[in-house]
Amino acid sequence: MIENLGFKYAFWIVMGMATITFIAGINLPIMGIDATQYASISMEMAESGNYLEVMHRGNDYLDKPPLLFWLSSLSFNLFGIENWSYRLPSLLFVYLGIFATFRLGSLLYSKSAGYIGAIIFSTTEAISIISHDVRTDTILISSIVFSIWCIIEFLQREKLKFLVLGFIGIGLAMLCKGPIGLMVPILALSTHFIIRKQWKNFFRWEWLLGIFIVAIIICPMVYGLYTQYDAQPEKFTTLSSGKRVQGISGIVFYFWEQSFGRLTGASEWKDASFSYHFFIGTFIWSFLPWTILGFLALWNKMKLAIRTKEIAEFYTVGAIILPFIALSMSQFKLDHYIYIIYPFIAIISGNYIAQLAHKNQSSFIASIQIIIIGIMGVGVILIGTVTFTDVTFIYGFIITALFLLIIATYLKRKSILAVVLTTAISACFVNVFMKVHFYQNLAHYDGQYIAAIITNERKIPTENQHVIDISPHCYDFYTKSITHYSGTLGELVKSEIQGHSFLVKEEVFKKIDLDNLQPEVYPIQHHSTTKLNLDFLKESTRDKSTENLYLLVF
Repeated sequence: MIENLGFKYAFWIVMGMATITFIAGINLPIMGIDATQYASISMEMAESGNYLEVMHRGNDYLDKPPLLFWLSSLSFNLFGIENWSYRLPSLLFVYLGIFATFRLGSLLYSKSAGYIGAIIFSTTEAISIISHDVRTDTILISSIVFSIWCIIEFLQREKLKFLVLGFIGIGLAMLCKGPIGLMVPILALSTHFIIRKQWKNFFRWEWLLGIFIVAIIICPMVYGLYTQYDAQPEKFTTLSSGKRVQGISGIVFYFWEQSFGRLTGASEWKDASFSYHFFIGTFIWSFLPWTILGFLALWNKMKLAIRTKEIAEFYTVGAIILPFIALSMSQFKLDHYIYIIYPFIAIISGNYIAQLAHKNQSSFIASIQIIIIGIMGVGVILIGTVTFTDVTFIYGFIITALFLLIIATYLKRKSILAVVLTTAISACFVNVFMKVHFYQNLAHYDGQYIAAIITNERKIPTENQHVIDISPHCYDFYTKSITHYSGTLGELVKSEIQGHSFLVKEEVFKKIDLDNLQPEVYPIQHHSTTKLNLDFLKESTRDKSTENLYLLVF
């Protein structure tokens, strides 16, 4: 009981620190192709009021289900089109995911395991990043762990409200990312049922009620897909890959091609270099500062499962191993796809740590975490002195000194509680630094964002804004308009373009007759914020890795 109380207090301390971390990033400029595209789609939906048909720049958009756009557009209508209002609904789901992780860990193991699991989940680099780099996965992760917790709660307590809540979670997961929102709970539950030989659980009548609940929840989306695509077989649709197709079925695309098609190869999205071990590398950095503990917990869990088959549950095994294998076989991979298994790794890591605390075995774990925290401290110093040095070295040094002081204070006792609390607080310090320093400075190299600021300052009318051969998601969002887009510049006539602006790449800029047209020229350094490399991260070589965009104002 005393041990639980200690982890409870630690949990609330970390929640306070994590909230500071989330707030530090909630108003950051929205960067990257996906996040800015989703924000501009949400903006367009809010302005049109059309929630059944997802549109992007006036064209049909089929790549993602609508829940993120629904929630963000509603937030825009309530609070205005702002960085923070786009992120707010997804951030609330992050808290739901933390709560569900705690409840599931407590249900399967102990309250200590639940508290530690929630602490781990909330302070991973993955959650820190997707709390501000909002994608559909932010909602998906929380909806999945919420649904699995509620359904297991129903199985153990036979209370129908948990069944209803669980299938609402599945419905929400499917509304934001498709059938994977159903498949992960099925894999988790089936694994436990099969290994435990609980065959009767497969044939419960309550699953029919659950299917009905999911059907009701996804019904508006399915109806929208039907009216937008299936009911118009003559329509041509341009997919996000750029391919133009006629008579595509929105329903088939949603239920098969976009998810299972990536496994079978039917989807257009394929990696240039297929790699089965891609997500192992992702896990190493994105589960920090708990990576080694996560590996140890996974190894311990699998060892017990293989040797004794007498472990408490196999739900987490099914929720971790099978999705990992399936995603690793996918023909197209992005880092954030694997984050859906992180709540469950956090839970088994929480139980592993709780067991060590019970056995009073903390020295080894303390040593591991001291090394990891030290490496993170070195990273902060390097970022503050090598990457973006316009903010003084003192800032990074103070943060480093603070969490090293925490280490010295708490780990001197070498208790598991001290190890967990110190690691989590250190992660929060690092992530606050990353948001207020690294990402804030990184935004200055998002050319579209800077160009939009200049366009707004110059008060260029919406109808006079042009973007040439650049996907203008970010520019659209920050100018709060659908900018005129063209793949080529064409001939410019001076008398016809007065009061107009053009955002162009360097190769287009070189072809413009500047002497004749005499525009105001704003050169803007640009680098993809999702494709950082060593040359860019080093301030001394950054200019070599950036390209120039040019905003021309006539």
